[in-house]
Amino acid sequence: MPYDSKQRHGWARGLVHFHTHFSDGWASVLRAGEIAVQHGFDFLIVTDHLRNLKLFTHKTLQEYVDACDAATQRVGIPVIPGGEMEIHWNDPATTDFSEAHTLALSIRSLVAAGEFDWVTPGTDPFGHWCDSQGGVGTILALQEKLRRYDLPPMASHQFQHSVMGLKPGEHSDFRYDLTRLATSRYFDFFYSGTVDLIHEMEDILLVARYATADQEEMKAVYASCDFHIGPQTMWPPLANVKPLVAIWRWLLENVVPIMLKLKGDVEAAPYPRFADEQLSHATYVHLGEQPCTKDAVLAALRDGRTCVTRGHAEFANFDPMPSFSVVRRTPVQISVRLPVSYSEPRPRSAIVFRDGRIVHWEPYAIIEPSLEFTYVDLQPPPGLHVYQVYVPSKFLSSPIVFADQHPRQRT
Repeated sequence: MPYDSKQRHGWARGLVHFHTHFSDGWASVLRAGEIAVQHGFDFLIVTDHLRNLKLFTHKTLQEYVDACDAATQRVGIPVIPGGEMEIHWNDPATTDFSEAHTLALSIRSLVAAGEFDWVTPGTDPFGHWCDSQGGVGTILALQEKLRRYDLPPMASHQFQHSVMGLKPGEHSDFRYDLTRLATSRYFDFFYSGTVDLIHEMEDILLVARYATADQEEMKAVYASCDFHIGPQTMWPPLANVKPLVAIWRWLLENVVPIMLKLKGDVEAAPYPRFADEQLSHATYVHLGEQPCTKDAVLAALRDGRTCVTRGHAEFANFDPMPSFSVVRRTPVQISVRLPVSYSEPRPRSAIVFRDGRIVHWEPYAIIEPSLEFTYVDLQPPPGLHVYQVYVPSKFLSSPIVFADQHPRQRT
């Protein structure tokens, strides 16, 4: 169904962070586009691991970009070729020994400029990038390179206390380098419903820690789905062999649930339920009356015109539009409308942050799945202030900047 600017008052619904058989996903790019359309998304950003693309699936970047362009033509929504890039680091002071995953919203301009090394065997295609501090192949190098091409560096699943390791201690703490979060432009929220209890407070602390009215330092939000269509335990080349994929899926759908029940693990969420949960995450960008094109989507993301939902929350409208560049004038009035927040009636809250501090908390009744909320700040302090709205754990807005309509004299 073509994008309708009137359906959500100018907000387009997108699926960000999707893996295909170009790296470690099971779908073709075309199938990824079909899945996005089937689930009601207006755009899709494919973010295959560029390291895998070069070293394991042995595809070219042009094949990848062409596949996204072909899918755009076939499915009728923008399918944008982005990329996920990993940098390892060791920090004895914080006992951080992990890797940071940074997303590029689009690699088209980087490919055209020949920024990736697709010639040197056995090396990361971005490992030769240098940063302004003399480092090579660093997180900062990735971030600075993306900024040079007007692409906001996204810190992906900055917290992920994974239990997917096969050996004791393996991947027990898998997260973004916390010292580099300040140089990111976007934060990934609601990484997975399976780890809500672990990450919800960490996400809120990020809102509080990085709330600022400085347009160069503000952090917008996006909702990662990190969709692979099944677990990541299948070797990527085998994922291209259709009979093996069919057998593997049958085992996962039919045998694994029985094994889990025999173990007494009735709460586990094997494929496909976990994959379906990932598709309940959405990133909304404000396009207004513009058509939903690749350029319009990327421009909105760059400007921080975003809100995110998860858990099949149904977004209808948020006003005013968040933005890095637009400064609203007081009085402050913010409204959000979710026709469905929780799929089952349960207590919930709407929380308003001003400059990272909670200034309003409002509980909602247990009997209604919908949520409509308006907040008015009649007397904000003088100066510029940043507001964000959060509905745990279903909705979060990017920053909205307000300034005095009539600046008052400080006393």
